[in-house]
Amino acid sequence: MTFQGIQQLRVLFAAVAVGAIAGCSAGGGDRSSPTPSPTPPTAASLSVSVSKNTLSTTGADSTTITATTLDANNNVVASIPVTFKPDTGILTPAGTTTSASGTLTAALGIGSDHSNRTINVVVGAGALSKTVAITVQGDTLTASNSGSVAAGASSSIAYTLLDAAAVAIADAPVTVSMPGQADVSGKTDANGKYTYSYTMPAAATVVTATAAGVSTTTTVTPSGGSTVTPDAGTVNSASLSANPSSVTTGHQAELRALFIGANNAPIANVRTRFQMVDSNSIGGTLTSDVNSVIYSDSNGIARTTYTAGTRGGVITPKICWSSTDFPANTCPNAVTASSLTVVASGVSLAALTNGLIGQDDTKNVYTISYVVQVVDASNQPIAGSTVTGAVDIPRFYRGLYAVTSGKWSSGIFNDNTYSLPLVGRQSCDNEDVNRNNVLETGEDANLSLTLEPFKASVAITPTSAGSNVTDSFGKAYFTLQYGQNYASWEDVVMTFTTSVEGTEGHTSASSSLPVPATVIANTAADPPFKISPYNATNGVLPYTVLTTPVTNPGVIYPSTATFNLCGSQP
Repeated sequence: MTFQGIQQLRVLFAAVAVGAIAGCSAGGGDRSSPTPSPTPPTAASLSVSVSKNTLSTTGADSTTITATTLDANNNVVASIPVTFKPDTGILTPAGTTTSASGTLTAALGIGSDHSNRTINVVVGAGALSKTVAITVQGDTLTASNSGSVAAGASSSIAYTLLDAAAVAIADAPVTVSMPGQADVSGKTDANGKYTYSYTMPAAATVVTATAAGVSTTTTVTPSGGSTVTPDAGTVNSASLSANPSSVTTGHQAELRALFIGANNAPIANVRTRFQMVDSNSIGGTLTSDVNSVIYSDSNGIARTTYTAGTRGGVITPKICWSSTDFPANTCPNAVTASSLTVVASGVSLAALTNGLIGQDDTKNVYTISYVVQVVDASNQPIAGSTVTGAVDIPRFYRGLYAVTSGKWSSGIFNDNTYSLPLVGRQSCDNEDVNRNNVLETGEDANLSLTLEPFKASVAITPTSAGSNVTDSFGKAYFTLQYGQNYASWEDVVMTFTTSVEGTEGHTSASSSLPVPATVIANTAADPPFKISPYNATNGVLPYTVLTTPVTNPGVIYPSTATFNLCGSQP
């Protein structure tokens, strides 16, 4: 090909290229496809499981509900919105959508309703829905008849409502029905008791009471003979138990008699009288007196409640029973239970902590959790006891932090280099010698015109509303919180007290206000507690330690005869 021919080809190729470019930019616009919107994830099925299906009525129990979202191939699907809807109780979900593992959990508790019942929780994910049923149980309703009287005379039945921990349930609605008489409704008192008054009918009649989701029946019989007969069969086994087997003075134990026949079948309508064999003269009362007859129910159980007196000791529950009526003060058949121990109302407290420091930068505080354990003289937990927390600041410190040996260290430093502490921190005892929060003559040793340390710098508070009342495990929950700028510059003494049956218990825990190790190690940033809030008001660092001894006017902190009050700084 000649040189001229080659040049003509180059011109032709250039024209074609220009035309192609022009075709992309003119007429028809941008022919590229639009980016499709992402399709939100969907679930083809929903799986729901629970950690346990039954909760006790104590209020301290909970179960975890886990929802898992799956696709058509049973692979987990993340980011699916899930809802939990219980008909009663309190539910706390861990979030709103499923995690990378396709799960979302929620914690379910019974809330303030301590009744026996079923909680239905509807779990939903889009159009998918499943319901799980959680049983709440443990309440008992016992009945004690005041005894047989003539037909037409007034009589009564005493009911006692207890939760799964044998703690009285107060202010619970009670309904009592008796054939031929109008139904009666009321509420239990502070001790879980309700008394039903009625007119004795002419023949034996069954009375039914219902409270907190549990029912009990009692047969009342006019004096002069009973028309109630036991179930067919013979009582092969009669037993008696007390729950709990140890109570503190003033508290209650349930006495439970059980009658079993052939093939372990329960025997109903066995006549039972309860009594206590008290060889120690410790007293106490039964909700049914020794002449009251209690009939076993359809489960072969007869119940009553023993309330301990004011003295400690050992007492033995006993029943006299028969399949037919028997006169008072006689005992055709007798059964005793293991001895019931009544413990005098001693109370002991202990403050428990793991020492971990929480950091809340939004509130400028550090926190440490404390659990106060309350037990009685037999080392059993005491529930429902109100614990009070208080904090005292026996001493405070002056100085500052500087970086030495690769970390922040506190002390009194050379003013020029801060390379080495001249002395350690300056320790100063609380200026409010008699703790009355009033500035009095001789107390303001550093002439700052105010009492130091500052009481508002630290507080001990219940972790949540009501957490200062011990739970069924005898535990109350508190949080020590203090300003981040006061960390390490104060010592504290926390005191916890409670009173049970007129007996007071207390415990104390001493601590400095600690600083997080991570903050001490981070030399790239100044810690919030770098300079003591109690340094001299003129900004001069406390190089000289000035002290003024004063007589201790009976204050327990410190226990020495004099206080070390810091004088004004140079």
